[in-house]
Amino acid sequence: MNPENKNFILAIAFSFLILVLYPVYLKWVSPPHPPAAQESVQSQAQGITQTTPQSAANSVLKALHLENEKFYPFSNNHFNVEFTDHGGAISKLVLTKWGKRHASKEAVFVDRSETGSASFLITLPGQGVDFENKIFTLEKLDAGTGEIIFSAEEAGRWRIRKKYKFDSEKPSFWLDTEIENLSAAEQVSPLQISSHFIVGSDPMNARVAQAFISLKDKLAAVPFQKIRKKPSIIEGQVSWEALTRHFFVMIVHPDAPAVLFKTTAEGHFYQNSLQFEPLPIGPGQKIERRFFVYAGPNYYQDLKSIGQGFEQILSQGFFGIFKLGLLLALQWAYRLTNNYGWAIILITIAIKLLFSPLTHISFESMKKMQALQPKLKSLQEQHKGDQAKLSKEMMELYKKNKVNPMSGCLPMLLQIPVFIAFYQVLAQTAEFQGEPFIWWIRDLSEPDKAWVLPFSLPLIGSFVNILPILMIGSMIWQQRLTPQTAGSSEQQKMMMFMPVIFGFIFYSLPSGLVLYWFVNNVLSILHQLFVKGKALPHHEE
Repeated sequence: MNPENKNFILAIAFSFLILVLYPVYLKWVSPPHPPAAQESVQSQAQGITQTTPQSAANSVLKALHLENEKFYPFSNNHFNVEFTDHGGAISKLVLTKWGKRHASKEAVFVDRSETGSASFLITLPGQGVDFENKIFTLEKLDAGTGEIIFSAEEAGRWRIRKKYKFDSEKPSFWLDTEIENLSAAEQVSPLQISSHFIVGSDPMNARVAQAFISLKDKLAAVPFQKIRKKPSIIEGQVSWEALTRHFFVMIVHPDAPAVLFKTTAEGHFYQNSLQFEPLPIGPGQKIERRFFVYAGPNYYQDLKSIGQGFEQILSQGFFGIFKLGLLLALQWAYRLTNNYGWAIILITIAIKLLFSPLTHISFESMKKMQALQPKLKSLQEQHKGDQAKLSKEMMELYKKNKVNPMSGCLPMLLQIPVFIAFYQVLAQTAEFQGEPFIWWIRDLSEPDKAWVLPFSLPLIGSFVNILPILMIGSMIWQQRLTPQTAGSSEQQKMMMFMPVIFGFIFYSLPSGLVLYWFVNNVLSILHQLFVKGKALPHHEE
């Protein structure tokens, strides 16, 4: 196989790595469970009991039990909340205001009507008391102070008091729990808190959703798609846990580490729990535990300002360092332009300038390769039946003329981490959600959707997206400027179809990502025009 064909095959391979095999690649590079992680945990020796999903029969009984359920609505600057007296828990949690500059859509985090259970339920596993379904008494609901207090007791045994306190400045709240021993003897309290988090039916949500578990020395991550296949159980010193989806995250941070984290994924939501080490409580004594809950957008600076390392969820993964660097650069450019579209263009130009020396070498090499084509064809005719001799003579020719036949792949290699970082930033961080650029581009986190057709077309749907069409045009122009080598006619025909293939792949991707690729192509065209205008160097015989 001659070097030109190798060049072509490598280019195709890298293209598929970026655009087709990337979801599979993400699963491969996802951070593994730490050594303490176990798929089956036997913790009876520690007094911890693990719960299992309810059967269909139990669900029916529970539905009958909730006929007389009472609900209590609450709202503040950030949330619309519905509390239930069964478990003194949250049956619905909706984020209403979160956008930085524009009207934002509501985001549902908790909804018992979809999941079958409320969230932030407190129970004492193995004690024979079902506090999750026990009727709690509402002691206080003050919209002014953001305080909601519930309590319930099992006569002669336990009393649980739950106090919610909502923050008026950010989308978060505290949950203070008080467990009191009502008996005349010492008892052991194995506390557990359970909740759920709505991922939703949008395929993008499921693709990017992950569960993060902060342990003593690392942050473990488990993709939502993996949890769907098998529950994830992690035993260790769990400082906090975070459940994410497209743009949003719900974080639960206890005031002391939990010893067990468990999450399952049923349909379009997570169901998870934190269990704590059993503690002895004397007669008439109490123990208290505080939980900080953040339920809001994945704004990097907002997460960082809390001071607990929550922002780490945005820099995880194999390309995490590129993603974080790109996000910070885009935020800096946004402060200059006040528009994320122009910020993307500015950073694309900066990246292009940074790698321009290497790209220039690649273009010069391709130009030299074109000048060598007559000699290469002559060698191919001379050594038709001797591939080894042909390869040796070709390499000698390249060496004499200081040509690297593999340098044409260099620009694509350099674009892989940048492309993936752009994709992850646009898919996971909330900065770009709803952010317009110019004219028809109203949301950089979505396809540009310039027009809606009265019918749906195969592969592209009912929306007309202009940016991918412009990108196809730029790729065709770039192809025509690229020096043609002595590849086979089949190879050249395949290359003609590459812009169309890329166009279909990019058609449903976020417009911010397509904008980056289009601008990068335009800058490459300008660079190629510059190189093409220079005189060909002298070549040795």
